[in-house]
Parts: sequence; C-alpha cells; structure tokens
Amino acid sequence: MRTHKTFKYTASAVAVLAGCGLATSALANQSNLDLSADPANMVMPNVNYAGWNYSELDQINLDNVGDLSLAWTMQLGVLDAFEAPPLVIGDMMYTVSPADATGANIVLALDLTQDGKIVWEFRPDIPELDRTIQAACCGAQTRGMNYADGKLLYQTLDGQVFGLDAETGEALWRSIGADLSIAETLTGNALVVGDLYITGNAGGERGVRGKVQAFNIDTGNLQWVMYNMGPNNEVGIGPRFDPFYADDQGANPALDSWWGDSWRRGGGTVWGYFTYDVDSNMFHYSTGNCGPWNPDYRREWGVVELDEDNGLDTYRNNYCASRLARDATTGELIWAYNMTPQDQWDIDEPLTNPLVDIDIDGDGEDEQTSILAARNGYFYVWDRNTGEILNDPWQFAYVDFMDGVNLETGRPRYNPLDMMFTDVDDREAFLSDYGLTLEDAGAEFTDDQINDPEYAGTEIQWCPWIFARNWHNDAWSPQTELLYTSVIHGCGNLIAQEGEYVAGEGYLLVGFNVMGGQTYYNADGPIDYTGTLEANDPVAGEVAWEVEWPVGNNVPVHATAGCLVFQGGTDEGVMRAFNAETGEIVWTFRTGSEYWQTPVSYIGPDGRQYLAIIASAAAGDGQVNFDDAANDADRYARSGSTLQVFALPRSVAGE
Repeated sequence: MRTHKTFKYTASAVAVLAGCGLATSALANQSNLDLSADPANMVMPNVNYAGWNYSELDQINLDNVGDLSLAWTMQLGVLDAFEAPPLVIGDMMYTVSPADATGANIVLALDLTQDGKIVWEFRPDIPELDRTIQAACCGAQTRGMNYADGKLLYQTLDGQVFGLDAETGEALWRSIGADLSIAETLTGNALVVGDLYITGNAGGERGVRGKVQAFNIDTGNLQWVMYNMGPNNEVGIGPRFDPFYADDQGANPALDSWWGDSWRRGGGTVWGYFTYDVDSNMFHYSTGNCGPWNPDYRREWGVVELDEDNGLDTYRNNYCASRLARDATTGELIWAYNMTPQDQWDIDEPLTNPLVDIDIDGDGEDEQTSILAARNGYFYVWDRNTGEILNDPWQFAYVDFMDGVNLETGRPRYNPLDMMFTDVDDREAFLSDYGLTLEDAGAEFTDDQINDPEYAGTEIQWCPWIFARNWHNDAWSPQTELLYTSVIHGCGNLIAQEGEYVAGEGYLLVGFNVMGGQTYYNADGPIDYTGTLEANDPVAGEVAWEVEWPVGNNVPVHATAGCLVFQGGTDEGVMRAFNAETGEIVWTFRTGSEYWQTPVSYIGPDGRQYLAIIASAAAGDGQVNFDDAANDADRYARSGSTLQVFALPRSVAGE
C-alpha cells in the first residue's frame, strides 16, 4: 500500500470516552482481507465488518467543517440512482453503477492522484438487459462491491458474479448466482470472509425463495447454498442450530411453519447487507418480505390463530422478515428469530445489523449485541451469540399493527384489526372472537370510502405501512453510542387479492393504497412532516434527537470521528453535516441533486481527509414544470450521476 503524506488527522477507535472525545485503541476489522485496517481506505460498504458505516478519521470535525468545499467532480454517465458506495484502496477509487439502457453495473477504476482520471472500465455483457431490468422489483440496482487479495468482487443484476483484477480490470472468473427465468436477481451487498464471497438474492415479489451462497474468491466456484425456508438440510439446520425461543426449536422450524409447499415461493430474499463477528465467525443478516404478500397462500386459508397475548401461534412462515446468524465458513444456521411472523405487510428487513458492545442491562459490563432499527418500526437489541432479545423493543416510528414483543415467547403482539384476509366472511369470523366487527375494522376509512361500491371490507390501513424505513445504511458512532437512521412516518392501506403463481411474473396478490394515498402520523396524530433523521439510543431506549423533513429525505447516513454525521439532502438538493451529539446542521453545500448513497471518507494521496458521494436520481426523473413550487423537492430529481468529492483547504487540513 502507498504510504501517504499526512496532514492532521487522528484515527479514532472502538473504546471511546463519553461524548465526541479521542479514542484509545485501534479497530480490527480486516482480519480476512489482505489489506491493512488503515482508515485511509474504504474496502467494503458500511466501512467495517461490524457494519458501523463510521470513519475513524477526524481531520474534518466540528471546528472546521464549515470550511469543507468541493475538491473535484466526475461525471459517471449513467442516468439512474447510484446506491453502491465507492471503494478506496490506496490511491485508487472504484465505483459500480446501476444497470441502465447503456449497460449493466459498470465498474470504474479512478486514479486519485489525478482527481479521478479513469484507469479502466469493466462493462459486463448482459445478454437480456431489458428482461433483466423488467425482472427487478424496484430498480436496476446494486448496493456495493468488496475488495480482497487484489481483487474486486461484485455481482450484476442478472445474476453474474465476478472476480476482477483490481489493478487492470481483467475478469479473473465469472459465476452465476441467480436464475433470471424466475425473475431472480442480485441487487444486494456481499461479504468476504476468508476465501469466501458470501451474497444473497432478490426477487421476493416474484415468488423467489431467499438464499445465501458462497463463492471461492480465487476461482469463483460455488462452495455452498443455504435457503432461508424449507427442509433442514437446505436451510443449514443441524446440531449447531440453537435458537433462543421455543417457536424456533421444533423439529423442522423453517418447513412446518408453512402451509403445504408454499415455502417454495416464500420470499425471504437477501437483498441488503451483512455483518460479521470475527470472534464467533458468525455472519448476520435479515431477510425480505414473505411471498406472496397475501398470507392466505401461506397458511390455512382464512385462519389466524393468536395466543392469549395476541402472538401468532401457527404458520409463522420462518424465515422471511427474520433475523439470522450463520457460521461464515460452512453456512450452518446458528440461530434465527422471526421479527414479523407471517409477514402480511411487506416488512422486508434488508438492513444492516450493526454489531456493538454496549451495557444494555446497566450492570457496568458491556454485552456483545446486535442492534437494529427494523422496518417494522421497532428497535431491537439481541445477544448476537444466542439470539435472545436483551431490550424491550420500542417504537422509533409510530406503529399500530403490533404492540411490542412478549419477551417470554419472543412473539410480537398483533393488532387483530390489521390482520389480512382475502374473504370478508373469514375476517368477520376472526374479529368476532375479539368482540370486534367489520365496522370497527373500517374505522380508519371515511364514510365515502366505506360506501364506495368497490369497498370489500377486507381493506386494512396501518402504520408504518410497508416500512418505517427502507434499505438505507445506518451509521453507528462509538463516540456517542447512537445509531443514526433515516425514518419514514407513513401509513397506508392494502387489500388481499386472489391469484396464481406464474414463474417469473409478479406474485404479490394485494392491491396498494386502494382507498387513498399515503398519510403521515406519529403517536399524537397527523403530522406535517414525512420523515426524520433520528439518533437512536439503544441503551436508554429512546430517540436522542431527530431532524424533521417536510418532504421525503430517506437517504443513507455516514458518521465520522469528527463528531459529524453526513447525509445527502434530497429534499433540498444539498449535502449536509450534522453535529453527531445534538443534530444541529453545521454545514450545507448546494448541489441541486438527489442522493441515494451513503457518503464515504478516506485519506487522499496528499494526506487530506476526503468525503465522497455520488449525486444521482432514479431513471426517468428530471422534469421540472414551470408552475412547480419554489420548494418542490422534485426540482432536485435531475437525471444524471456525478461523483462529488469534498475536502478542507490545504491550509486548514494542515493546521
């Protein structure tokens, strides 16, 4: 690795005094990569194996962030939203694009000694590009590359997995990790552990069965595949499987919890992020929504059985919308927990599960935990070795479809009014067991809606609709011991519909927002903002601070040892820095664009700390009408993609 000329920066670390003080020890997060843990580099999405998305660099800090300015830019030539952060190794930066009409998941190598001059480009052949883009549920995305042993490892939307020579861009090997004929794609991030490249799949809205798979990083040979539902041998359930809760301790928990063979089309895909615990050699991840969304196709038709505490008793559909931990060498399942059993509400959980050591029980000793601000709106703290919930999960966004978690059983307490049924007679019979009626169920709708001839009586309206937040990266700061999260405060409605599974086609069997559009609420009622940037305290069990956004700003977050949090401002077309302790906005820079990507920090060849992000908008965006309001956020959704790199002036960085 190049030895950098160093201006003033300090590497912060794991053991940190309270507040934004100086750290005392080094973070070991590259045990299986042939690269130093030098924070000058960025070798994986979310920065380290623990998934913190936190940079130890503090040259840019609260005292001087006001001097941060644009150092250089690079037009990337792809008219779609970039969700994969750049990687930085030594004097090279690597970017990977979403697929668009010009090609698929293009990799660029940029020379940082020449302000991003292109060294090489890798443009893979996608034989059926149009079909691939159509098969993808929610955009032609990829969420990142990984670096190991001189190689870049990444995947394309149509299911190809590549190992590239990082110096030349030559394809060293190519494998296949998805079946496009059933609309299975690869959109998520991956993980390198030892000589394995571990990745998942996407396609939960197409009847795909979720899986994780491992490829040899030197040859591309497939080493193992483990599914998230089905028979024990296909899920990796064996003698080492030791879940904490009784619902997961049956003979065939990932098979018997499904009606018939519905597990074969059960969703639970893996399109987000992984974390890895070096001490236990376990990797951690969460799974996508159950498939189809209509639960009648995954249980005895029209039958819902709740226990005395409103916990789901049968057909829990393990393990979609769930939290899993596996051995990183063999893929064996060690423990699992179903966060939203029989998920009826599209509660994907593709999110990063940060691994943090915190004193959750107040005994003065840190516990090895995994934390998650989940898409179902609850904040969880698990013992990352056993799967036991260590906190009383609490709402960081308004939720009404469940009321907390029974810590004895691990079951969420469901609201009977929000359980979905295809047939109104089934719903009416179920509600009567709770002294409820269809009129009670329709209380969320207006008289005009209920009297509409299309109203069926099976419509449900709930919060937080299909998510309290999306896939966007969190950031954990060991300085503040806060998790920074983009949150959506929306509520909406669905109705179950009948249909059949057709391979490669959509398999939702629901209608979206059939009785009106999305609304926004908190526990006190309607609100005039749509989302927030939150700082969540896992020990105190509360939101430490939040910044409200009148229009959507659901964007990834990056924290640094400079006591700063960085986030793109899609709402106003700006980049922002926040005081990590208070949430005060301490820097903005007008760019006139949207953001879908986490910023990253690195040290450049001149020893300065840089902040890099790709400003971009979703394909097809870009029209601003003459009568749009001056504060209309759509005016910042401009087609194009620009790598923007910020730094302090040399006179400030060198002080």
